[in-house]
Amino acid sequence: MAVLPDYNALPPVVSMSDVINHILAFFTLSFLFKLAYPKLKTILHVFLLSAYGVAIEVVQYFLPTRFGDPYDVLSDILGVLLALIFML
Repeated sequence: MAVLPDYNALPPVVSMSDVINHILAFFTLSFLFKLAYPKLKTILHVFLLSAYGVAIEVVQYFLPTRFGDPYDVLSDILGVLLALIFML
């Protein structure tokens, strides 16, 4: 979904809130990442997934129909942190 040409063309249930979508996506990604790499230090976990969120926004910046948004990165990081808190 990160590189779709027209995000607003998605069904309403998906495009209801960009922030919620980012939080849910990175919550899920973080949860699965932690299950896959349980011995990885938490700080590295947060750094890697945050860097992934930044990379997505950089790619979107260069797409003609999308734009990079720093608030999306913050939503991504919030999703990562919520998943880690949930898994305590």
